[in-house]
Amino acid sequence: MPESSSFYKSFSEKKLTGYGGARRGRIEQHRLGLLHRFTEPPGTMVEVGPGHGTFAERAVAAGWRYTAIEASQILVDVLREKQLTVIPSWAPPIPVADASTDVVYADQVLEHMSGIDTAREFTAEARRALRPGGVFFVVVPDYLKERTFFWDVDYTHNFVTTERRIKQLLVDGGFEILLIERAIGTATGLSRDLLAGAALFANIPGLNTLSRRTRTEDLLFKVRKNLFETLTFVARKPTDG
Repeated sequence: MPESSSFYKSFSEKKLTGYGGARRGRIEQHRLGLLHRFTEPPGTMVEVGPGHGTFAERAVAAGWRYTAIEASQILVDVLREKQLTVIPSWAPPIPVADASTDVVYADQVLEHMSGIDTAREFTAEARRALRPGGVFFVVVPDYLKERTFFWDVDYTHNFVTTERRIKQLLVDGGFEILLIERAIGTATGLSRDLLAGAALFANIPGLNTLSRRTRTEDLLFKVRKNLFETLTFVARKPTDG
């Protein structure tokens, strides 16, 4: 494991623009709304990999009793400055008691697992931590759309995530899948399809070389990141589990 004092230093130092912050806020509000279709506060929520804690703040404001699990000491400090409850830890395991939480929330975490065995262990840990009837909320990139950008966007991406693979993982892990949503930002359905079509132009062969020559690599990266496609899964632990 990398040192927690420097892990994700590059991510922690990124600053969102005003547009980026507003976009992130809309996405998080949308996902909180999806969660509330299946379970509502008051209740307990454990979020693995909370980043800068912007979703956490929304969850707390909505009435959730919230705990973060975070491996990066840099981000632990950021979260504590926001008065959030944080357990510094790698996951898996998920360091909470058996059947102690109503929600395990993992936004773009599974793709960082080192392989199949770790992904299965993480899923098993989520099931163990949840109360019967609890919700496992999972967001992952869609590798089948992102392809090479899946690897380039983050050096810690290891476990390939697709709709079929995550469905199989959750079913084998003992969960009932309640919802699957495919989105680019908050766009779904036809709007998402149109954005996915536009993303083809950002991946024309030779564009990477051209961006290097014109020194527009960062701009191309931002365009691709804004057209990044995610899959959201809402799954429930059986009430008799």
